[in-house]
Amino acid sequence: MTEPSIALYHRRNTGNVLAMWVAATRPAFLSASVLPVIAASAYAWYLHTGAFSLPLVLAAIVNIALIHLGANALNDYFDAKNGTDAANQARIYPFTGGSRFIQNGVMRAEEVRNLGMALMGAGALMGLYLSAIIGPTLLYIGLTGGVFAALYSMPGGLAPKGLGDLTIALCFGVLPAIGVSYMLLGHIPAGAWWLGLVMGSFTAAILWVNSIPDIEADKQAGKNTLPVRLGAALARHGLVVLFAIGALGLIAAPLPLWPKGALLALIPAVLAIRALRRGQLIPAIPFTLLAHASLCLLLAIGFVIARGVGG
Repeated sequence: MTEPSIALYHRRNTGNVLAMWVAATRPAFLSASVLPVIAASAYAWYLHTGAFSLPLVLAAIVNIALIHLGANALNDYFDAKNGTDAANQARIYPFTGGSRFIQNGVMRAEEVRNLGMALMGAGALMGLYLSAIIGPTLLYIGLTGGVFAALYSMPGGLAPKGLGDLTIALCFGVLPAIGVSYMLLGHIPAGAWWLGLVMGSFTAAILWVNSIPDIEADKQAGKNTLPVRLGAALARHGLVVLFAIGALGLIAAPLPLWPKGALLALIPAVLAIRALRRGQLIPAIPFTLLAHASLCLLLAIGFVIARGVGG
């Protein structure tokens, strides 16, 4: 896939401008946020079919997608300001090094910032709508996610302090699991916290493996992510730790047997680990994305089957 260019995004018609705005948010990574919502919805349906509401689930998907896309755009803006993406010569597009819309002169930094703020604002409005329907507890959960997403990449924020991976695990794992459970069930069952841990670990693995080729550029910009602090050699072992946490959490979780079939996601996870140890970021990065997607989809399918067979 080629990087964005002025020739491709010429802005001569509305369709081209819309395509530019969409591409600048890196929508290909939406699986990291949307699939955990789907898995958590299936879990709530397993616990109580009568509590399931398709309109609420779709609204939750739109909500987290808006926040995710807005955070992506703001991350590009802040990484342009601190010079991380401009200095990144080891990037593997489209996985690492940002969207390149600013660096390649397709969009001004301020345009990307405004796009990110608009999407975050739309996500906040959707969150307020859901909270008005469900209650203040959902507002607190959503507000936590929104604040962490906003603080993720700004100067002095969470990622530069080495807390980016934990933030991603929280925002795209734990919070969707407990938020969707509360939205559909009216309470947060113990299994939702375990589900959040499992999905969050696999989601953090995506950020982790994507951060490895960015280590030198991040270091130069003073963006001290955890992989930067560990160094490339040690950082390669982090992927093992994150997948292990997710797998052990799934085994120990108070969940029915069928969703535990999501342990099959360890197949692409192991392939990602092997490739990374060989220094082959391609295919390590795609395999990590596949491991996360497989985990969430197998969890959802497992909950549906468990409900159908009664256990």
